[in-house]
Amino acid sequence: MPEKLIELSDGFLKADMHCHTYHSGLTGHMTAFEPMDSYNSPEDLYQLAKKRGMDLVTITDHDSIEGCLSFLNKHPDADDFFIGEEVTVNLPQYKTSVHVGVYDITENQHREIQRLRKNFDDTIAYLRQNKIIHGLNHFFHGFPAAIHGQEFVEKMISSFDLFEGLNGAIDKGPNLLMQRLPEFFPGKSLIAGSDAHTLLRLATCYTACKAKTKQEFLDELRKGETIIAGYYGQFSFVFNDAMGVYLNYFRDLVFKRNVHIHWPLWKEIRNALGWIVCLPVFFSGALAGLLTSRIIERSREKEFEKYIAELSTSGSGGDLCMQSR
Repeated sequence: MPEKLIELSDGFLKADMHCHTYHSGLTGHMTAFEPMDSYNSPEDLYQLAKKRGMDLVTITDHDSIEGCLSFLNKHPDADDFFIGEEVTVNLPQYKTSVHVGVYDITENQHREIQRLRKNFDDTIAYLRQNKIIHGLNHFFHGFPAAIHGQEFVEKMISSFDLFEGLNGAIDKGPNLLMQRLPEFFPGKSLIAGSDAHTLLRLATCYTACKAKTKQEFLDELRKGETIIAGYYGQFSFVFNDAMGVYLNYFRDLVFKRNVHIHWPLWKEIRNALGWIVCLPVFFSGALAGLLTSRIIERSREKEFEKYIAELSTSGSGGDLCMQSR
């Protein structure tokens, strides 16, 4: 299994900076059945992250902090938990969107970020003005058409100081390329997270900072004083996540009833039976879709490497670092 593992000395705290619960909302697949993007509960996620060695825990649901608030409502004194969110920020000029991880936010800040997220520049300006910790997740997923590639890369480099340098759902190649960003652009720093949508891969990637308390960890994170470690993604990991969500959907309808609790009985029966019938379709569709994404990601990796090399050798690298401060 490809890995980037390190031995940490005493005095470091670790956190998986990218993970999801059922508060991430509906997935974009098999929409007729209304499956969720994840079926992890906040409580289960927290308990397992701690069991697997994380000193601090956050949840980064898509455009939601409900999972974080749900956990904090039950554990108001949890001093090893902080609010996170994965915000979908639109860039209509490139016909794409990017995912921005934001950390240690308040409910009011969440609401304002959600109001602004249709405009990339306004969102980044707000995050900077309020000194909110933020980083760009999985750079390659938001990559636009080639005609906009270099301009897009330049804009992202100039807009962020933190980049996800290790994502547990992404192959070794793209991760290694992201880990070279600080070499090309001094002042840029890296974070890591499993991007777990099931509990299988939770806490397999983490960010470490030299700290004794949560606040010290966040302060170091804000300064970009980070170490990243964990396991690189493989095709099987992502496929297992997809199938895990599929099976957890059925388990929730038939056995657990934690998520789709407001559906009438007839809808539960219809969707459960339909889900069983569509299993072969979902299996083959997920397989084909993930293979296609893998091919696209590899082509983007080559484009990205070319753009980064051009930017770093053009003499504009230092200017880009200054713009993001």
